[in-house]
Formats: sequence, C-alpha cells, structure tokens
Amino acid sequence: MKIAMNGEYLVEALADLGEIVVSYLDGTDNAGIEAAVRASCANNHWFTENNVRAALRAVAETMLDAQKLSNWLKPYPANAENPRRVGLIQAGNIPMVGFHDLLSVLASGNIATVKPSSKDKHLAKTLCGILASRFPALKERIVFSEVLPQNIDMAIAVGSNNSARYFRADYGHLPLLIRKNRYSAAVLDGNETNEELEALGNDIFSYFGLGCRNVSNIFLPADFDLALLLQSMSKHSEITEHREYRDCYRYQRAVAQLSGDDYIDSGFVILRERPLSFPSIATLNFAKYGDRNEVKALLASRENEIQCIVGHANYIGKSVPFGQTQRPELNDFADGIDTVRWINEN
Repeated sequence: MKIAMNGEYLVEALADLGEIVVSYLDGTDNAGIEAAVRASCANNHWFTENNVRAALRAVAETMLDAQKLSNWLKPYPANAENPRRVGLIQAGNIPMVGFHDLLSVLASGNIATVKPSSKDKHLAKTLCGILASRFPALKERIVFSEVLPQNIDMAIAVGSNNSARYFRADYGHLPLLIRKNRYSAAVLDGNETNEELEALGNDIFSYFGLGCRNVSNIFLPADFDLALLLQSMSKHSEITEHREYRDCYRYQRAVAQLSGDDYIDSGFVILRERPLSFPSIATLNFAKYGDRNEVKALLASRENEIQCIVGHANYIGKSVPFGQTQRPELNDFADGIDTVRWINEN
C-alpha cells in the first residue's frame, strides 16, 4: 500500500495521533487510552499513572509533532515497493520505551512486527490501533505478536547484556541490532541555577530511575557543596511512598551499612562516591573532579556504556539540557545509531 509510505500521509497520521493523545492528557475523554493507562498500571506496579501520563505526553510532544516529523523524515527515502518485516523485541522498564523504534520502522517504509514486553503490552498497541482506525493504509504496517514470526527480515532487540546472547542465538542469522544495558551521567560546572539543579532531580528520579536515560552518575567540581545537590533533590523524597522503590532503597541502605564503605543516606536514595559505573535502583554515584578534560576523556572511553550526558554544552560538549533526558527528540537515536538508516542499509 504505497500511500502508507508517502511522507505527507505518514506525518498527517502520526501528528493526528499526537493531537489525540495530548487532548486526552488535557482532559478530553478517550475510553480506549484511559483503559490502556489503567491496564498498564495494573499490569506493572512500576508504572504509576503519573509516569504513564508523563511518557505519553513526552511521546506526543516530541515524536508526534507535525513539524518535527516532517523535518525528521526528509533525509530518508521511503521503501514502499518491497517492504520488509522488521521484528521489534521491546523492553518494559519504562512506559512506551520502544515507541521510537516503531516510528523508525514506519519512517523506513517497512513493516513493524512488534513483540511487546509483558510489562508494557497495552499502551503502544492501543495507540497503534487508533492510528490504524483513522488511517487504514497503515494497518498492515504495524503488527503486534506475542511471538515473532519466522518470516521477519531483520530484528531490533532491547534487553540486558545477558539477554543479548539469547537474541544472537535466535536471530543471529538476520541483520540484528541489539540494545544492551546503558546508563547516563551528568557533569556539573558549578554555575548551575537552582532551577537546573531541580531539573536534574527529574533526570535522576523520573520513572524511579529505571531508564537508561536516567542520570545515575554525577561529576561535581572539587569545591562543589554537596548540600546543594541534596537540597535540590529533596522534592523527590516522596518516591519512597512507592512500595517497590522503598524496598530497593532499604536493600541498598542495608548493603551500604554492611559493606563498611562511606555513603550518604538522603532518606530516599543512597549516594556513594565512586568512579563511573552501572547503577542500581535507589543509588546515585558521584565523583568530584579538578580537570574537566579528564572527565571528558573518561566519558569518551565509556561511550559504549553511556546513553546520554547532562550538562552545559559549552562546558562538556554535546549534552542534554537539564530536565530533558526523558524527552528525547526524534533525532536522539538510542545508542547513537540512526535506526532508520540502519534498517535501510541492511
């Protein structure tokens, strides 16, 4: 159905979906989306209603905006003649985390065959159902399946470093893009405003810190007053009202106590002074530095582990503004790989 891969048609369809989602979030009744939100929260206790709504708004405003979509699609030639089936094995750590990959398949002119995570199986399917009902030419371009069919032509898999070997065993004969564990960092220069420090708290604690774009490692100038950071994070102290997070926090506190290592207990997150490392829920690593070039060199040496870096661009280089890690734009490809180009070249 060539019309489905027409750029203008795709922009119109996706922007229409974005308007529907924003309208729902702003108070318009939508029984289908409301049911998906409630089902998602019931199915996954890490998915609170506030978090699900935040994820929907981020997707609608950053990925389903007509002008942004139009600009994003311009460089990509649509492949409508012989569409291929791209299998998407999605994660469920935060709501809608795999939606950008689905958009990338549509942008490439191919067919998205989606195996949703059991932890996040309602939201994207509901939104795509709305999309197909209003723009029928897209109906055959998005297929949801509990098991990926044998006739897929390539696959994009999201999971842990451990699951990567299973993906390779099952789909290694196909072009395969595997997204492994990553984490994010922030580099402060000491000139941050109170608003920026508070926004950094959102980068740390949104979605309980479960996303690869959540900041879990912070670099601070040698003379930085750590009390400023603790104060800026204090509005997130209510996070321990969530049972699963509270259990993780108490566990990490016990581990810290038994280890005998120095730590700071904020009452809702455990801070440890340690080098750049993979995070654990309810912990925050920090390190003080004297030479920013050493920090930049360390970050560059770990580029295959780091998803994004928060800070002032004129200080650390390419970075994400404070408070924006969980609102990636269409060109913010995971792992720095242009997914649309990867699909088209394989």
